[in-house]
Amino acid sequence: MSTNLIPRFSLSEPGVSDPKHYRRRVTWLAIIHAALFLTALTGDVLLAWRGEFFVTLAQRSNVETLTIAFFLVLFAYFAFVTAPGALGAVRIGWFHVRARLARDRARLEAQRVEAMGKRTASARAAFDRAVELEGAPGKPWEIEIRDEVASLGRLRFDGVRVEQLGTFRASNTFLGYVEQKLRDLTRHEISIVQWASTHEQEYLMYVASTEASRSLGAALGVTAWPTLVLSEDTRKQLEREVSEVCGALRDEAFLPDWEFEGEHKLPIIPEPLGIISLSRSERRVDPLSSMTAALITIGLVVGLICFFLARPPWIPGR
Repeated sequence: MSTNLIPRFSLSEPGVSDPKHYRRRVTWLAIIHAALFLTALTGDVLLAWRGEFFVTLAQRSNVETLTIAFFLVLFAYFAFVTAPGALGAVRIGWFHVRARLARDRARLEAQRVEAMGKRTASARAAFDRAVELEGAPGKPWEIEIRDEVASLGRLRFDGVRVEQLGTFRASNTFLGYVEQKLRDLTRHEISIVQWASTHEQEYLMYVASTEASRSLGAALGVTAWPTLVLSEDTRKQLEREVSEVCGALRDEAFLPDWEFEGEHKLPIIPEPLGIISLSRSERRVDPLSSMTAALITIGLVVGLICFFLARPPWIPGR
């Protein structure tokens, strides 16, 4: 996915600082899925309904008629790819409405977990340093992702790797939340540097090289790779922090898992030459900002269509 002239902060995903922030992101993502689906569907319906008008307008105003076909295909594409997300948004809204009216909240939450489907997804990433428990160097460890309603899988740490296992939907946003909480709890800088969802080969190469370095260091009795050591109290606190986003994770499970790689460019010599440009890539683009940009673009086009229908321009005769 390539994006021109968009600042870096609009592409890279902001850190999820707390459970409320996580819930807001999931809510807005659901709203944007539904809004993008409805907007694209509206555009297709309007073009199909008044197709003759727009074809005539294009032919008599020196505009390529295929432009109409292009927008028909574009709207149909966005409606198709966002339909699962729109359905998921409706299901999220329906469960929240029922939750406000339900007397047996536990039973409703159990029904929601059942509606989430099978546990098959797995999200993987790698930190810039190994994460270990105090007193267990070199050994993998896990925490359970659960609250009073149900378990949503496990979070496994193994060296530089972190994996979300046994869950209903892989969520890199959740791994980003864990990254932020590790910073907050340990007061040490730690960052995810590889995402398996967008760069699996590079992720595997990075993990293999770090494991080789750590194995060599263990054989020599030295620390060959930066390591963040967590106490048992910190582990328990991290588990509590994780449990607080379980409600948002259940909502997120109804939305499709879209992961993007992004690149933004600043051409020094403009198109069509474009032989010199400045560019910067992001290994993972924020789905919320990228879909918001798509919604704004599609919304502007549909708004222009509505404007032409509401105030038809003068069309010269043949």
